[in-house]
Amino acid sequence: MLSLLPLASTVAFALNIPTVQIAPGVHLPMAGLGTWQYNDSRAELAVSTALAIGYTHIDTANVYGNAKGIGKALAQSPRPRDSYFITSKVPGGLNASATIAAHQLTLSQLGLKYVDLLLIHFPTTMTASPVGSKAMRQEQWKGMEALHKQGLARSIGVSHFCQRHVEDVLEIATVKVAVNQVQYHVGMGPAGNQANDDRSFDEKMGILYQSFSPLCGPCGTSELINGKLVTSIGAAHNKTGAQVSLKWLVQQGIPVIPKSSVESHLKENIDLFDWELTQSEMDALSAASTPAVAGGDPGPPATSGDCTLP
Repeated sequence: MLSLLPLASTVAFALNIPTVQIAPGVHLPMAGLGTWQYNDSRAELAVSTALAIGYTHIDTANVYGNAKGIGKALAQSPRPRDSYFITSKVPGGLNASATIAAHQLTLSQLGLKYVDLLLIHFPTTMTASPVGSKAMRQEQWKGMEALHKQGLARSIGVSHFCQRHVEDVLEIATVKVAVNQVQYHVGMGPAGNQANDDRSFDEKMGILYQSFSPLCGPCGTSELINGKLVTSIGAAHNKTGAQVSLKWLVQQGIPVIPKSSVESHLKENIDLFDWELTQSEMDALSAASTPAVAGGDPGPPATSGDCTLP
């Protein structure tokens, strides 16, 4: 269930961004800041601005190469650690010891003792010719559980995993798979029949389905920002097209991590929780068949949840 309390209710900095419980005592904000493709300096600017506005969630990854910049922003912020939620990711296809080492490196760069959520970034190696197997995924999950048990990650999960990949992990997991972070946005609804990330399976297993690239930055189009469908709906609510695209997701209970370093855009991207889309508007957005799925994180040109991966 969603909570309307801030991440730390006694902290004046934090906005009332709803959260969802993903593990005992761990509450993921429904809207946060993505930092993919930002270098250290751009990430520092974005995170500093977001924290000053009142953001409660910052998303990064080992392969993004921007943890030092984010760490600098965190260190310079007057906000206490319990007022914000940090997600990071370790590259896919690592063994247990390499998984632990990768996360320890990111923690040192961030200047943190722990992250709130740690994900396996990909179900295989993140290479042009991906290598993966059930045994590799299970070995890596053991490393993730070790990090959780050491207190270096309050919750753990996966990204880009389809049902088969998740089942490999569930077969041996002793710690809850908290989240599956996948590409999902307007245009991938029922009419487009492009979303094959096994959302219903994740939800059945108690795994939170989270959206990356919610405005489809990798699509090479601004359709979800200034396209006719989203802007026309936005006009009825005095909201932007981007806000409509994001609202379509959070109104379904799907957390979002849009990316921006522009203060006005950052403010818009979390102004999602005191208004509602009508059912007819939700239906129209769900029926959209564009923009199509696009490549996301570094690695092979595969969509999230691609079960053709080994």
